[in-house]
Amino acid sequence: MRHLLSTLCALLAALLAAAALAGGQIDQLLREEEPVREIAGDLPAQEPFGEAVVGLLAEELTGQDVDALPSGVRDAVSGVAGSLLQEDRTLQAWDETLQTTREGVDAELDRLFHEGGTGSPQDLDITLELSPVAAAMTEPLRDGLDGILGWLPFLDESSFDALAPEVVVDLDALAEDGVDPYPWATAAEAARHWPMIAGAAVVLGALALLIGAGRGRWAALTLAGLVAVVAGIWMALTVASPDMTPHQPVPEAVAVLLDHVEGRFTDWAQPAWWVFSAAGGAAVVIGLLGAAATGARGRRSVGHDPLHRV
Repeated sequence: MRHLLSTLCALLAALLAAAALAGGQIDQLLREEEPVREIAGDLPAQEPFGEAVVGLLAEELTGQDVDALPSGVRDAVSGVAGSLLQEDRTLQAWDETLQTTREGVDAELDRLFHEGGTGSPQDLDITLELSPVAAAMTEPLRDGLDGILGWLPFLDESSFDALAPEVVVDLDALAEDGVDPYPWATAAEAARHWPMIAGAAVVLGALALLIGAGRGRWAALTLAGLVAVVAGIWMALTVASPDMTPHQPVPEAVAVLLDHVEGRFTDWAQPAWWVFSAAGGAAVVIGLLGAAATGARGRRSVGHDPLHRV
C-alpha cells in the first residue's frame, strides 16, 4: 500500500510540475510586459513588416492598395516609412501596441471565462491596434505641415490628425473554425495560480519520497521522471512550437507578424521544456541508481546474516 501511495504521489507531482511550468509561461505572456517584448519587440526592424505597415497606412490614407500607387511614389513612401520604423518614437509606439494587445487578450479571456460563451471562435474578440504606430510614423509630416500652415486661422494641430489614421486589425481569422476558445480562457484563469500548483507538486514529491520505502521509493521516482520526460518532450514539440498559419485570409502585416512570432515564441518557450525533460531524465537515472544500490545492500545484508548461512 505504501508503494502504491508513493507512486501515485510521485506521478501527480510530475504532472503538477508540468502544469505549473505551463501556467507560469501563460501567466508571463498575458500579464508581464517583457516576454511579449522579447518575442515581437524587434519586428519593426524586419523589412517585410515595414512594407506591410506601409500598405495598411496607404490604404487608410488613400483608400486604395499601395500597389495601385505609381511605382515612384510607392518606392519613395516605402523608403521613408522604412527609416521611420527604426526611430525611437516608432519603436515605443510598437511596444505600446504590443502591450495594449496583450492586455486586450487577457481581458477578453477573463471576460469569456466569467461570462461564458457560445462555443464559437467568434466568442474571443482580439484586435491588433496599430494606431500608435501610424501616429508615430506620420508625426514628422504632421509637425512639418503644422509649422508651414499652422499660422492660418482656420487650421490648428488637430487639422492634420487625418494623416494619423486609426488602424485596427481584427485577429479573429486566427481562430480555427469549430474550436471553442473557452478552454483557452480556463487555462488563462488557472495560470494565475501556478505558484500554488508548483507548491502542491513539491509537497507531493516530498510525500512520495517519505511514504515510499526501499526499492519502491526509487521505482516511484523513476516512473515520475519518465512522465516528466514524456510531458516535457510533448510540450516542447507541440504547444511550445505552434503552427500559427492563419485559417482565413489576413492582412499582410498580420501574416508577417505571425511568421515572426511563431519562431520567436518557440525560441522563448521551448528551452524551459527541454530543461524540464532533462530534469525528468535525471530523476530516472537517480531512481534507477537508487533502486540498484538498495538491491545490492539488501543482497549483502542477506549474505552476512548468520541465519541464512548453510
